[in-house]
Amino acid sequence: MTAQPNHLTTAERSKHHVLVPDAHAIGMIAVIRSLGRAGYTVHACASKPEALGLSSSFASHQVVCPAYDDRMFLPWLSTYVAQHGIRTIVPSEGFLLGVRPAFETYAAMMPIPSNPNLVYGSLSKSAVIARLLETPETAAYLPPTLLWSAGEPLPVADQLEALGLPLFVKGDGADDTVAGDNIVVREESADGAHKRLIELSGRYRRVLVQGFVPGQGTGAYFLIHKGEIVQEFMNRCIHEVPHTGGFCSLRESWWHEPMMADARVKIRHLGWEGVAMIEYRWDPDTDQFWFIELNARFWAALHVALYAGVDFPKQLLDLRHGAPVARITAFPLGLQVRYTVPFEVGYVMSRWKDKSLPFGQRVRSVVGWFARFLNPTIRSDLAFPGDRKLYFSAWRTFLWRMFGPVDA
Repeated sequence: MTAQPNHLTTAERSKHHVLVPDAHAIGMIAVIRSLGRAGYTVHACASKPEALGLSSSFASHQVVCPAYDDRMFLPWLSTYVAQHGIRTIVPSEGFLLGVRPAFETYAAMMPIPSNPNLVYGSLSKSAVIARLLETPETAAYLPPTLLWSAGEPLPVADQLEALGLPLFVKGDGADDTVAGDNIVVREESADGAHKRLIELSGRYRRVLVQGFVPGQGTGAYFLIHKGEIVQEFMNRCIHEVPHTGGFCSLRESWWHEPMMADARVKIRHLGWEGVAMIEYRWDPDTDQFWFIELNARFWAALHVALYAGVDFPKQLLDLRHGAPVARITAFPLGLQVRYTVPFEVGYVMSRWKDKSLPFGQRVRSVVGWFARFLNPTIRSDLAFPGDRKLYFSAWRTFLWRMFGPVDA
């Protein structure tokens, strides 16, 4: 009889020291909470001491590191990993770009593919779209798209206008030859998009231009281990900042089988290993949807999955250490989670300032923001059980910026 692997105990997990960078980011705060709650020894790391995740009750160690573009970052990382017995690093996109010159040194410590071409290609929207265009099946549900690569002639304004207005011109840090910056610019005219493309062509190896598609932001989330999909989850965005489209400030657990089916086809074709999010736009009026991008890392809306009982970070590391995980196939739908400050405030303010909206709608947005405090079924990203002090810290910071110093 083949011996079955044992589930990890909290004591066994505590022996595994895990570095979680970018502790300021809400998605990485969720990673800190998940792994610390499970018993892993979490080293929360950020380049700024005020990073919210450094104060998490689930972080065993808090460390301020050099910025990724600081020449001291890689020497610092090497020393810290050795001195503290770091066995696993949960990378953010910024971290991956920061360690790019030393990727082979740290590849085995990260729960991602070991092939740098696959890793950094997955951080490029242009490279991902190019991969998806390889087959008719994976090219389905793409928005109107034009790709440009260095060495090719630039498209003319007429070609851009054929995509439909407005246009979104996108360059990725993985393709930036200067500073590793991501950029997404909305242009209202083809001429504007053409000028922007000329500007970016001097800096980016690849640039993606896409036409507008309507709808709400949605996400299909995966944990993939040894080529098999171990866990799935979905959520949709209810509010974005600004309200016309942007960062998702209020989300809910959700399911859309045709979209998930398409996401499975795409993620398998891309050959990713570890966690990933596939972002879509979904039009509730027509039920049409369009692929937007792959995020080959933990995502900003991770708290929705945690509240719904789908613990991706814990599953990821347990699998890495040889323990089996239970696939969660049933989770509550319609579970809402909001990032109250500053992002839900930003959503309300963007609607209040938008004079094109009827006055009644603008007032209802303000009233609705307050009413949600009275709804006990709506959860908060930051007011996480066992770690609610981050919520109050965020409020103090927000009020200080608005009105001046606030007593603790």
